Amino acid sequence: MDDRQEKQTHILILSSWRSGSSFLGQIFNHHPNVFYVYEPARMVWVKFPQEKASLLHYPVRDLLHSLFTCDTSPLHDYLPQNGRYISNLPFWSESRALCSPPACKAFSMDTEFDRPSCFQRCGYVPLEKMTQACKVHKHVVLKTVRVLDLGVLLPLLQDAKLDLRIVHLVRDPRAVAFSRLNFNHLRNEDLIVLRDTKNWKEKTGTPNVTNVMAKICSAQVGIKEFGEKDDISRQGFYMMVRHEDLSINPLSTVEKIFSFAGLSLTGRFKDWLHNVTHKSQPKQAGFMKFAEDSKKVIQKWRGGLQHSVVLEIQEQCQKAMEVFGYRPVRTLKEQRDLNFNVMTENNN
Repeated sequence: MDDRQEKQTHILILSSWRSGSSFLGQIFNHHPNVFYVYEPARMVWVKFPQEKASLLHYPVRDLLHSLFTCDTSPLHDYLPQNGRYISNLPFWSESRALCSPPACKAFSMDTEFDRPSCFQRCGYVPLEKMTQACKVHKHVVLKTVRVLDLGVLLPLLQDAKLDLRIVHLVRDPRAVAFSRLNFNHLRNEDLIVLRDTKNWKEKTGTPNVTNVMAKICSAQVGIKEFGEKDDISRQGFYMMVRHEDLSINPLSTVEKIFSFAGLSLTGRFKDWLHNVTHKSQPKQAGFMKFAEDSKKVIQKWRGGLQHSVVLEIQEQCQKAMEVFGYRPVRTLKEQRDLNFNVMTENNN
């Protein structure tokens, strides 16, 4: 793509931790027109671990803006070795575009994306090649779980140089809580989130999942309400997607998302999507392990989460469940009965 002749489309996947955003990011990542960066905001939070989320929104916003315009220079301030190489970027090999020319000439543009091979052969490439890779793609896609207030991004939405579209991915709060309880690497993030909570006193140990979920649920509702405001200057920039709909009906849901994003589906892409959502291929080694029967994954919380915790989450996240279309369970029997539908019809 000649970036002087054709305007890029910018997509921000906005979600919360353990909600399936890495999978949605990989769906975009596997499209040949997409330049994808996994969780760039994480670098900001890692650099300022003692701050609170509301203050970190501003450097995060600035970094997102730079990356959407293919300006990688701010990364030098956040990466080890001043970001000399692409491999200094966390999870860099999760990006197909960084494993292809012009970022990496070890593979051709048509080579099947393979993380382990990319990790071995594409690392020691100057960071400036990332800028080149960004500019040759029609779509720039970033994903983050570290924006808790969509209003902070209003300057990006009003920037005439950007064609920014927000894909807001939500998930059943009970499933999120279950996943969080089985993932022991979020303590620092939880503290950053909770520092904005009134009367929060920081303590040693792991923050209570119910307190964290209350803050996250409130933030997700706020994002949706802001995205659907009538007085935003540019309409049609916001789309909400439920993780469960993506899991139950992956192809039709992705078709809607790609239509919103201005992307088309190829036969090869449809085959890949079917494989990773129906467990018809072996799981890949590494951080991202996606190939599963996605319809079964969304029900795991019902057998694994204590009913008392379920009731607490439902109370703390009542508004989020109503807004996003998740039904409460009143008894342990309802929770365990997989025929009891815990979702309303998707009206998005």
